[in-house]
Amino acid sequence: MIFNIKQKKNKFIEENYESSMKELGEFYGINWVINQPKVFIIKDRKDVENVRGKKTEKWIIGWAYGFNHIYILDYDQIKKERKNFSKKDYQMFIQHELSHLFSKIITKEGYQPVWLWEGVAIYTSGQNEIKIKLEKFNQLLSFYEDHKVGKENVYYESGFFVQMLVEKFGKAKFIKFLKSLQKIKNRKEFDNLFFKIYKFKLNYKEINKIYG
Repeated sequence: MIFNIKQKKNKFIEENYESSMKELGEFYGINWVINQPKVFIIKDRKDVENVRGKKTEKWIIGWAYGFNHIYILDYDQIKKERKNFSKKDYQMFIQHELSHLFSKIITKEGYQPVWLWEGVAIYTSGQNEIKIKLEKFNQLLSFYEDHKVGKENVYYESGFFVQMLVEKFGKAKFIKFLKSLQKIKNRKEFDNLFFKIYKFKLNYKEINKIYG
């Protein structure tokens, strides 16, 4: 498959890219100045499928690739698919994908369940602010390996869980936890590490008691 790529000026994305890189750098404690992320804007759904090499569901509007690439669907195309999608949504979406790259660096691609992978990106992009506040957790732990299970998906509860960890236990401990994932290889090791650092088990009874 061959693609014709050219550089494009986009003031909105450029400004949000700079502010996102600054905010994410401060959160993760990473001063990213060399080989910074590149943003690839994809024109339409057909090209998304060509790039990914398969048919995609409509919820896929962008993704992180490698350590310094993100692919995002063009704003006008997203508006065709999601009538209420705003420029603010687009800004948070770009920051979400950039956050994945920071997460990869700090964990050195150690084992992360999907709920943590997405939860960090949701929290650091401010996307919790546009969601209805969560009453209690009852889906989160279904998403260790998958983004979707039945009618549910990982995107609702995961950001609130990361927010809970940061607000109740501090950002320093959370960053320490992410760095500790560098040598983690599977779910059992992950759960053991989580308990060692946070002193509670990953089950809904204990999670909701703390969230309460």
